Amino acid sequence: MTTTGGTGRHDWSTMSSSEPCDGGESELILHRWPSAWGLPSLSPECVAVETYMRLAGLKFTSEDCKTPYASPSGQLPALDQCDDVVGLPEGVAGGAGSSSSSRDHTGSLAAKRIADHLSKKVVNLDAHLVSHTDKALLIAFTALVDAKLATATAYYTWIDKPRFTAHTRKAYGQAFPAPLSYIIPWLWRSRALKRFAGESSDQSQSESRVRAGARDAYAALSSLLSDNGGTYFFGVKPTSLDAAAFAHLSYHALSPVGDALRLELKSFPNLVKYVEAMRTVTFPNEHGHGGTGGSAMHAIDSGSWLEQPSRKGRTGWWGRGRGDENDVEKKKPRETAKDARFRRRSTWSLGIAGAAVLGYLFAGELLTFVFSEDEAAGGDDSNVQQGEGGSPDSNQEHEDEPLDDDDTEEPPPEE
Repeated sequence: MTTTGGTGRHDWSTMSSSEPCDGGESELILHRWPSAWGLPSLSPECVAVETYMRLAGLKFTSEDCKTPYASPSGQLPALDQCDDVVGLPEGVAGGAGSSSSSRDHTGSLAAKRIADHLSKKVVNLDAHLVSHTDKALLIAFTALVDAKLATATAYYTWIDKPRFTAHTRKAYGQAFPAPLSYIIPWLWRSRALKRFAGESSDQSQSESRVRAGARDAYAALSSLLSDNGGTYFFGVKPTSLDAAAFAHLSYHALSPVGDALRLELKSFPNLVKYVEAMRTVTFPNEHGHGGTGGSAMHAIDSGSWLEQPSRKGRTGWWGRGRGDENDVEKKKPRETAKDARFRRRSTWSLGIAGAAVLGYLFAGELLTFVFSEDEAAGGDDSNVQQGEGGSPDSNQEHEDEPLDDDDTEEPPPEE
């Protein structure tokens, strides 16, 4: 297992790089949240995209980003092909340059755009479904996963306050310097709360409704898996439903925030076996061996892409526009993906260093202020002590005082 710079490649990621772009091949890089809790990634949306790519047999490299700002789009997941971001919405200058209100910290919108791009221009996992019944079932169950399982994931990750405080905030904020490690996750939680604004103010009722919805989804998926009797939901070949459902089922089964959902999931043994089989077959083991797609020898090289993504709307880490297609031609030779990753990591390091300096200056002023007050208080105490206990000077003054008449010695009587 190797680690690269500010981002690490964990047990779940690929261990080899893709073909270089200069030779006509397409380097494909998946930017994702790091692995955590025994999962390929901290984010179920990142797991869904990676699962799709592995089931499709694509050759790619995974790069772990500790924050969304280390991603070329400003969101996670992000797909980078030859330094071009895949899946940005039309008419938007880029995720990093868009307003903060348009960003989705969960990554659900970015994951859907990437999956749509993969299915239309790379490999369509659903191409083998020819009957109208199967196509209708695929649409229905995909909507069920989004409406029930994704909602349960979001609720127990961001809405449930005890689980958020104990697990989510630490996992998502650990890469930020204090106090941003507290502020940013809470801001993301406030966005998630707006989604549940129409729910009951009683948290117990909201949780029971979410939990019941997840249980219904488990039952429906379990029946579909049993009816088809194959490795996947639609038989022996995977579909996009397998990628989306596995991402949330594995999150519910392994993450600490899914403890309540695990009680429901255990009632469906075939789903539990399905999650374990997908983990062991689709993803490499702790030594980087096995799995499908990624760095596997049979993986489809990303040079098979029929159409290069447009460079229009490409932005830098902090949203600085890189110009349109005509500007690209005027530039010097295009930087490689390796150079781009190094530049983003350098910028992130400088940002952390700046935050540390500001924190030091603020703490220094605070300590100086407290120390000055302590000195002043110490001076007052010394004066009090001198007044009570008496200093050498005060004793000297006491000795120099003239004696009273009663204290003067009387002369001896004359004989």
